[in-house]
Amino acid sequence: MKPDHIEKIVGSIDRLPTLPAIYTRLSHLLAQSDSTVRTIAEVISEDPTIAAKILKIVNSAFYGFPKKIGNLQRAVVILGLNEIKSMVFATSILKTFTQLDSVCEFDMKSYWEHSVGCAVSARIVAEAAYLKSPEDVFTGGLLHDIGKLIHALYLPQEFSRVIAEVEQTGIPMIESEQGVFGFTHTHTGRILAEKWHFPEETVNMVAHHHVEGDSPKLSKGVAAVHLGNTLCIAFGLGSAGERVVPTVNQKAWEILGLQISDLESISGRIHKSFREASVILE
Repeated sequence: MKPDHIEKIVGSIDRLPTLPAIYTRLSHLLAQSDSTVRTIAEVISEDPTIAAKILKIVNSAFYGFPKKIGNLQRAVVILGLNEIKSMVFATSILKTFTQLDSVCEFDMKSYWEHSVGCAVSARIVAEAAYLKSPEDVFTGGLLHDIGKLIHALYLPQEFSRVIAEVEQTGIPMIESEQGVFGFTHTHTGRILAEKWHFPEETVNMVAHHHVEGDSPKLSKGVAAVHLGNTLCIAFGLGSAGERVVPTVNQKAWEILGLQISDLESISGRIHKSFREASVILE
């Protein structure tokens, strides 16, 4: 398969999911200055599964409220609008894809743990680097390896070869994918992100999170997902198939303006936030 065939391949997959409707509606609602907590809670309540997850998160030990919170409006106030948007997106994406089956030897549970771990890690890095919209970086982090999931679902035999080669040799998955497919999960992920009409910056986070060479698309958001992914792999927060912790790109590190001393507090926050966010995986 050649790189220029990837769009034809992905475009022919008529079962490729659309962006969850609840997330689209919530995003539009949050963009309106006159939206209220009540209307936001009403949208969330239309999907019982997602509403239950939100209540489970706010009632988790992480928040430690002495009395159980059973009101969605109060949950929205406690979690905050940015957190609500991130959690609704994560929960709706998981709900969409876990309904699909794959015959590929790919650990879906560990994959989702890694995706949530990267989302959390990238957002915390973004906050430490004072990025304007850390919640958008959370989205990029959650989707960064979505191309691997598409390969597992729709190209299972070929992707099984990739998994086997990575396990046997320890080479980066993108190298194996390039040899087997002629393209990588970053190409496939980019097409899905574009299909879902995400902003260019989010698309770039998915397409360029490995930051190979002198990437012209390197931005603070891309760098945050790159570092978040590396930390997530180093901490063993799930797995998307990689066997070796990747090296942090020097330019990505520099563009974030962080210091080595920042990593201690970042690491502590990642572990705490991952335990909180892991509720959505249950």
